[in-house]
Amino acid sequence: MSNMNDVSFDSLYCMFKGEPGTRKSTQALSFPAPQYWFSWDRKMTGIYLPMKKWGIDPKTINYDDYDDWNKAKVKLEQLQLNCPYKTLVFDSLTSMADMTLRQTVKMKYGLSRKSGQQAGKLIAGIAVNEIEDYNAESAALQELIALSKDICSFHKVNIILVAHVVQAEYRNTNTNVTHISRTIVTAGKKVAPKIPAYCGEVYHFNIKQSGGGFAVEEGGGSGNYSLLTEHTGDDFARSALGLDREIVFGDKPIYDTWIKPAITNLKNPPTTF
Repeated sequence: MSNMNDVSFDSLYCMFKGEPGTRKSTQALSFPAPQYWFSWDRKMTGIYLPMKKWGIDPKTINYDDYDDWNKAKVKLEQLQLNCPYKTLVFDSLTSMADMTLRQTVKMKYGLSRKSGQQAGKLIAGIAVNEIEDYNAESAALQELIALSKDICSFHKVNIILVAHVVQAEYRNTNTNVTHISRTIVTAGKKVAPKIPAYCGEVYHFNIKQSGGGFAVEEGGGSGNYSLLTEHTGDDFARSALGLDREIVFGDKPIYDTWIKPAITNLKNPPTTF
């Protein structure tokens, strides 16, 4: 049995979500090294410039490219026993789901069912996924959560799940009221909404129309990279660290600039309120 005196912020279980190009992977790089990346997106070149800018030793950033779930599972099971890293990054859950579904198609190719019918489904000669394949995607994502949670708690390792988002519309059939929000993207619709519930820190990355930092052009105006730590109604987010509701980070590393000081404050609370 544990009590609240056992609560520790030495390792965080995080989700970084947002549209492509909002610096989710870049800010994962800001967390303590050595790091290991499960690179499903296969775009490690994208963090090379911020790595150099922040003076991070390239030898402390380790990764493997993955094209199916089985290889990643073997690596996770190895890390359960021995994890020499301070941060594990899964980039991204979206690509992992796609690779898992691709794996199911490849495994069926050329096989037959008990009935003698060819396994799998073809459309215009192209192998496509069947409904049953989405159970494999759901199982793989659930197992990833379970294994990474175990590594996080036992080895005190930061976990970062990177995810893309898509706008979704929800209609209440009783009141006919429609709510529009952005939810993370996986191939199956049922598993995606569950994943953030396992994450203590959920940050929604976006672009604030202000200028400065890694300035970009969007919609005709300059913008600055930012993240939300609280739910807005449209974009869910949360934090247990006492962070500001919105952090405009520009080109600054969020871990050293905001997260590490917040953890220090939690460990050494003020004597008066």
